[in-house]
Amino acid sequence: MGQYPFKISDFKLQKKTDSVTGEIIDYGVKMVGAPLEWGETKGETIKVGIIDTGVDCKHPDLKNRIVKMRNFVDPDPESMCDENGHGTHVAGIVAASLNNFGVVGVAPACDLYIAKAFLPDGNADSDAIRNALIWLTEEQVHVINMSFASKEYDPSYHKQIKEAYQAGITLVCAAGNSGALPGDTIGFPAKFEECISVTAVDVTKQHAKYSSRGRRADIAAAGTNILSCYPGGKFARLSGTSMATPIISGAAALLHKKAYNRMQRCLTPEEMRLVLSIYTEDLGGFGRDVEYGNGLFSFGRLNKMSENIKRIL
Repeated sequence: MGQYPFKISDFKLQKKTDSVTGEIIDYGVKMVGAPLEWGETKGETIKVGIIDTGVDCKHPDLKNRIVKMRNFVDPDPESMCDENGHGTHVAGIVAASLNNFGVVGVAPACDLYIAKAFLPDGNADSDAIRNALIWLTEEQVHVINMSFASKEYDPSYHKQIKEAYQAGITLVCAAGNSGALPGDTIGFPAKFEECISVTAVDVTKQHAKYSSRGRRADIAAAGTNILSCYPGGKFARLSGTSMATPIISGAAALLHKKAYNRMQRCLTPEEMRLVLSIYTEDLGGFGRDVEYGNGLFSFGRLNKMSENIKRIL
């Protein structure tokens, strides 16, 4: 196994800007139907862990969402600077605040727990990933977003994946951006049965050509030309399964809070997978397929009656 087997799923920077006019709800957030839920919940008190390249903790759309940060690649654990941009963009898709400024995340009131495990070049070793998983499990987060992939199986961090799953944590992973290659191209940890594997679609709900595909594909979300936060208080449009993954992580945060409102508890990982898979729009061929998994999740497909989730579980 190479020294740095993990790499954030290669993403494409489409456009960077210093500011946006007013407050923008990007099409990916609308496609998942998140605004339909904000009258009930914006994800309050739900903890979402993000293992990535760090975060711009002073960004106006993120500074009030970040609860704890930990650095697993730098001797200074308080140094969370995001020299890459990927982590800040992912964090914004999950949780950018609804504050009449910039952009809005899927769950704009959830709590972020940021684990910096990647170097500025987007690479990480198994120790950093494993230690980040241990920390987030100890913090009892409800969701962990992993917008990265490896071609290699590593039992050392798979053990931590299993422990997080057994602790009741929803694990959401990028399928990867190897769609141009033949065969099953989904990477690890998305390939693990404990994880929800996310592929990407574009604004027309077509499978993105870059998006990995395979039998472990679980669910699809918008990943092309997604507007979110960027270091330096800026904003950018990026493309990749890395961008689709936090849309599902944000949706999971909203579902956890909806379940808590109705049943005074959050969903188990098995229940989360069930709810996500049932309320998808079937795309591609009939039934589950290698490009879209079960399809495109949207809150627009959820019956909003208070007894709905109770009937499913």
